[in-house]
Amino acid sequence: MQEVDLISRLLYKTGSVKIGNFLLASGKTSRIYIDMRNMLAYPDGFKAVGEMLIDKLREISRKDIIVVGVATGGIPWASIASYSLGLPMSYFRPKKEHGLKKRLEGIDIKGRECIVLDDVSTTGGSIMETIGFIRENGGSVKESIVIIDRAQGAEENLRKEGVSLRYLFSLKDIIVSLKKQGFLDEETFKSLWLDLYGGEGFVEG
Repeated sequence: MQEVDLISRLLYKTGSVKIGNFLLASGKTSRIYIDMRNMLAYPDGFKAVGEMLIDKLREISRKDIIVVGVATGGIPWASIASYSLGLPMSYFRPKKEHGLKKRLEGIDIKGRECIVLDDVSTTGGSIMETIGFIRENGGSVKESIVIIDRAQGAEENLRKEGVSLRYLFSLKDIIVSLKKQGFLDEETFKSLWLDLYGGEGFVEG
């Protein structure tokens, strides 16, 4: 089984792919929502996706690079990558008004190169906010990585910031795989594709 078919099956079986009407963090609305947090409740799925992510990170990571997780979705995946690859880790969090009021927890990123990790990207807004904070505090970022890219602007927006986006899977490929495996009927498949991408690159089921 190809990896895209495996993750599509895992998303479906664990209830991590949802059809409905959703407001995304980007401000966009969508009829499909990928909830990678839900995957954490299923050890087999968490392990399988984690291993795919670790394999991808091995291609680009070095011992002196810092993995920075984006709160909250990127934190568990950054943690498993940090632990498995022996890389230092930080995570970027929403602003708080108590304690030390820190926004970046973990190792100091000043003078260090970082790779920013999140679970899903749409426009890349959360990743870019994290990158901006890292750079303001003396760190550098050239690459970012997500498990699933929705192909709705993140790659282009990050490129403008001098950061490449790597991803394990595109939402387009996942939708096609769900249809191929019988998890989406033809009508739902077509409506989702048109909602997300219009007629661009439509793949006839």
